[in-house]
Amino acid sequence: MTTSAYAEVVQLLEGDTPIARDDVRRWIETGDLLTWSAVYELTRTEWSRITPEIPTEEQIGFMRRYLLRCIEENPTPGHYLHGGFQAAWELAASLKHWRRLEAKRQGALLRGVAVDLEKAYRRADAATQNRILCGVLEHAFEDPALRPYFSSWERDPELREIYRLALEWGAAHEDR
Repeated sequence: MTTSAYAEVVQLLEGDTPIARDDVRRWIETGDLLTWSAVYELTRTEWSRITPEIPTEEQIGFMRRYLLRCIEENPTPGHYLHGGFQAAWELAASLKHWRRLEAKRQGALLRGVAVDLEKAYRRADAATQNRILCGVLEHAFEDPALRPYFSSWERDPELREIYRLALEWGAAHEDR
C-alpha cells in the first residue's frame, strides 16, 4: 500500500491536475516516511492544486511532524526524503517563515515546535542532539524573534548550555 501511495504522490507531483484534499490526508495517514516525503514536497510546492484547500494549521502540522521525524530517524536522503541534517536546516528555515504568519497563529505554532524539539532533544542520542543544536537551533536563532520561544531552555540545567551555544551562533550570524 505505502509503495503505491508514494507512487501516486510522485505521479501527481509530476503533473498539473487538481489533487483531492482527502487523498492528501489518506497519504499522510499511512505513516510511511517515504510517502510523507513526497507529500511534504507536494504540500510545499503544489499546495495551490489541492482542493479543497488544506487549512494552514493542518499543512504546517504535517510539515512539522515530517521534519521532526526525519531529524530523529535520520534516514538516508532520497529524491524527496530528507536526511536528518537536511530536515533540521529545513525546519530552521520553516520556523523563520512561519514566524511571519499572523500573530494569532504563529505564537502557538512556534511554542509547539519549541516543545517538540525539547522533547526530542531529551530523548535523543548524541548525534540527534547535534542535529537539533547545529541544524535547527543555531540557524533558527539567526532570527532574534525566534529566540524567546526557546527561553525556557536557558533556565533548564540540562538545556542551558545548548541554548547558550545556539544563542552564540545565532547572534554571530544574525539575519539582517
